[in-house]
Amino acid sequence: MRKRYIYKVFFFILLLAIIWRPLLTVYSLRSVYFSGGYAKQYPQLKSAYDSSQYVKKKNPGIIPDETFESFAGGIFLRGLNPILIVHEHPPLGRYIIGLSIFLFDNATTLIPPLLFISFLGIFLIAKMTFNNTILALFPLLIYANEQLVLSKLDYVPLLEPIQLPFIIFTLYFFLKGLMDKKKIAVWFSLSSCMLGFVISIRFFILGIAVLTAMLGYFFLRRDFSKTFFSFLFSLPLALVVLLLSYTKTIQDGYSILQIFGVQKYIFFYHQSQLVNRFSFWDLILFNRWHTWWADQKIISDSTWHIGWPIAVVLTVVFLFFILKEKRVLNKAETVVFLWVFAYSALLSVGMATTRYFLPLLPFLYILAFDFIIHIWRRYFYEKKG
Repeated sequence: MRKRYIYKVFFFILLLAIIWRPLLTVYSLRSVYFSGGYAKQYPQLKSAYDSSQYVKKKNPGIIPDETFESFAGGIFLRGLNPILIVHEHPPLGRYIIGLSIFLFDNATTLIPPLLFISFLGIFLIAKMTFNNTILALFPLLIYANEQLVLSKLDYVPLLEPIQLPFIIFTLYFFLKGLMDKKKIAVWFSLSSCMLGFVISIRFFILGIAVLTAMLGYFFLRRDFSKTFFSFLFSLPLALVVLLLSYTKTIQDGYSILQIFGVQKYIFFYHQSQLVNRFSFWDLILFNRWHTWWADQKIISDSTWHIGWPIAVVLTVVFLFFILKEKRVLNKAETVVFLWVFAYSALLSVGMATTRYFLPLLPFLYILAFDFIIHIWRRYFYEKKG
């Protein structure tokens, strides 16, 4: 009974340490998140957009991404065909911003709930990995207190934190499908729907990285059983979600083939980002950010900290340790490793910025802690026993 009480107290302390700084940040910005008045702000946002780099080629005014996202959410809510102003990403992220405007008369109110839902998903995947509730809180403790994460509460709304929970729950529901055969169709359907949200919020290449990690699980384990085909049969749901995000475009007379043609245009648009290859590693390991504008200086990023290279090194060492010891990974460890590999490979082929690290860092922390726990149990706990 006493051990159970201590366990609950320790859990509560860790949980409070996880949510304290994010909650404090939200509270300090309560006037941003919880005050209405978007309808009054909209004419100013439209005026800023009309004179910005998105419209004018000569002497434009430069507006930040969060200003454009706020405007786009509002004009989508008013019924504009999204492809008329948005060329770099599918429209669902802006529709979610529009939902926030519709419900709260504020473009940013849904951002904190989405971030805390992301925290929940990270915890659930960590718990699957460690098979221990308390240990699952430690990677999240570091991640939730990241300056990078907290900065996404300062500059709002942006698409990356909107997309984040859908990436995490794509992987979580996939793992549930692997572990719960009785509800396999339900879990894989949910995973595919989440994948649809991923490819409908931002450029679909990130969804391909997620899909690579999940398919990689079956190929790595040579598992082409009923489970594999059940997952394949669920995947069209992702495309259904993508097409539904273009409902207004289809209503305006565009065909489904033309919608896929828009995805081709988005693909070619993003080919311009295939510069500074492998600069991702210089940024995450050494805080050397290879910029791509003006004279392309190498600068530092204020959100970087020493925990990033430590997590990378521990993950790499863990991999070599696994190969040497021929250790069999559990299902969650395998999927987390594959996601880290797939997403790191994607980040390596183009320009890098820390805002793209949101879906990577929590899984690096999970693997780093997994390695530390494994070493502790193998070389200290077992010897002590």
